[in-house]
Amino acid sequence: MINSELDIQYLDVQILKAEIRNIVKNPLQRGDPFQLNYKVKAKHLYNLEKQLIRVIIDIDILVIQNENEVKAGAKFEIDNYFHYEDLKKYAHPAEDKILIESEFADILKGLAYSTARGIIYSKVSGTFLEGTILPTQMSTNV
Repeated sequence: MINSELDIQYLDVQILKAEIRNIVKNPLQRGDPFQLNYKVKAKHLYNLEKQLIRVIIDIDILVIQNENEVKAGAKFEIDNYFHYEDLKKYAHPAEDKILIESEFADILKGLAYSTARGIIYSKVSGTFLEGTILPTQMSTNV
């Protein structure tokens, strides 16, 4: 079990990609009826020597209109950098790679995803996607 008071330092966040696409012929407007589907991926990278963690959150927002996916939506790739003094405590060597305890990885993924939600909310402001709020729970396997 992981201590609930981890001293994880959030070093940096960078937006690697922020694309908002709309239909060319008949663009969607704010308030138009449509549904959204989300595809979320997370990638973890660790540097045990420097005790650094990088979590890349990749989010596709897909627009569904009249039960069909349309050529509108958004794609974001957000890079998060963390430092944790006791990173080696949660790292376990296995053959040619390092395995990180899943509970610890989930905490980092949650921090990165929460930050991504706020960034995306801000970035879609003023577009047909204004008011879009990603689900609070990230549903993905990494």
